[in-house]
Amino acid sequence: MKALVALEELIKEDETHLKLVKKQLADHESGVNKLSNMIKATAETTLEETSSRLERNRQKLNELLQQDIQELEKQERLREAIQRKNYFHYQKTRIKRNITRTNDEKIEAMMIIDELPDEVGFEDEILFDVAEKSLKLHLSLHEGLDEQLKEIQTDFNDLLADLKEEDIQDLGLLNKQIVVLVLHFSVLVSNIEANLEEDGKEAFKGLPKFEDWWIEELWTNHQAYFGLYKWREIISKLCITTDQKQAWDVISANWISIKRYLYGKGALAFEYNYAFDTLIRSYAGLEEELATTSLESMESIIAKLTAQEDFSKYVSKEKHKYITPYVEFKRKKLNYQDTKGKTT
Repeated sequence: MKALVALEELIKEDETHLKLVKKQLADHESGVNKLSNMIKATAETTLEETSSRLERNRQKLNELLQQDIQELEKQERLREAIQRKNYFHYQKTRIKRNITRTNDEKIEAMMIIDELPDEVGFEDEILFDVAEKSLKLHLSLHEGLDEQLKEIQTDFNDLLADLKEEDIQDLGLLNKQIVVLVLHFSVLVSNIEANLEEDGKEAFKGLPKFEDWWIEELWTNHQAYFGLYKWREIISKLCITTDQKQAWDVISANWISIKRYLYGKGALAFEYNYAFDTLIRSYAGLEEELATTSLESMESIIAKLTAQEDFSKYVSKEKHKYITPYVEFKRKKLNYQDTKGKTT
């Protein structure tokens, strides 16, 4: 339960903060580190508020851990039960009208209400504290991603169900990589789509299609490299934040690596490759171009572009750093003598 995790984290933070304040006041009393009157007063106030909040959160945590609904029902008085029921009955209404909290905090608070046991409720102040901590810990996000990951894994297993074990036994190491990659791809596309909508820009029309020959001829044809480069560049321009662009660099590199590895297996991996394509189409909307006219048109366009391109503009104007950090590390490990007679 998210409430338990967030409460435990709040308690840990308050315990740490309380320890620091007590030490600060103790050092003042002993003369080790004298505080100004203002700082001392602030520390004492903080000590009192933190102690009160810590005790309150410990009690609430204990209530969650030791909740016994039947026993609670026996002990509660009728008047208290009615007051409590009315308080929490209108809690979502109060939360929605709260002008001091962000929309994210309000939504998270209402989600926490929905998952709490019927007989356990948090007062508004505590609820917002828990909601804030839940957001900082990304508990909703992690919970949602975990469920989506399981769903993707189930779908992938279903897609592989009819394949013979001997045909995919050498590809088993890819299973988890593919599932995680599809999850990352799906999250990235969802984020891009959400950002475009928030910024009021043109609606997201989906990802551009890739072409199979770009993968197949990757090591032998510079036009295949250029096709992939342009394809990646188009998607990169859809990314708004730096995090999205960095994520796309990693995701696209992993996707190309897996696709190329499957091509190395030849026809034996066709069914597995098809399962991979089906999964990523379902969750990320990435499709392959199959229409002959479109394939021929794109081939013609890339041929013209590569004939006209000055590829030097894609290379850094700075001198290549051919002695990379890893080369330096390896030279040191091997005690390598370079051509200038120096030990690097």
